[in-house]
Amino acid sequence: MTASTLHSSLRHRSTETLVIHCGDFRFQGAFYEFLNGVLHVDENYDLMVIPGGPLSLALLERHSDDSRAAWKWVRYFADRHGIRRVVLIQHQDCAWYQEAPPGVHSPGALRQRQQEDLARISGLLKKSFPDVRVEAYFAGWDAEDRFTIEAFPL
Repeated sequence: MTASTLHSSLRHRSTETLVIHCGDFRFQGAFYEFLNGVLHVDENYDLMVIPGGPLSLALLERHSDDSRAAWKWVRYFADRHGIRRVVLIQHQDCAWYQEAPPGVHSPGALRQRQQEDLARISGLLKKSFPDVRVEAYFAGWDAEDRFTIEAFPL
């Protein structure tokens, strides 16, 4: 196997930020640009990349195994790294939402359901971790396929 030497070096300082977003390949560059260029996290954050992103924290009844695992990971990061800030990012045209079982969302109101879930998840996080600041964002694209990410008021 050939080794590659990279320009990156090991970070020795800790982080207080946890980011949770979807793994949809179309958004990865935009998420990275937003996190580092707009939110200025300076590549210093824990990251949970899972289908549907923050939705996994909201599926308490229907997908309890997925939800329990996601909460376990959040608690791990919170305890191990002293997380004080959680950034949640949902996105337009999310296949995980579109393929969710009936009753999880109404197909005609996808974005509304995503926003409702962000609000619910934020509330659950604040209840579980009172000292943690939660931020929620919605990513999409415009008519020219340029990405936009807007803050969701909590």
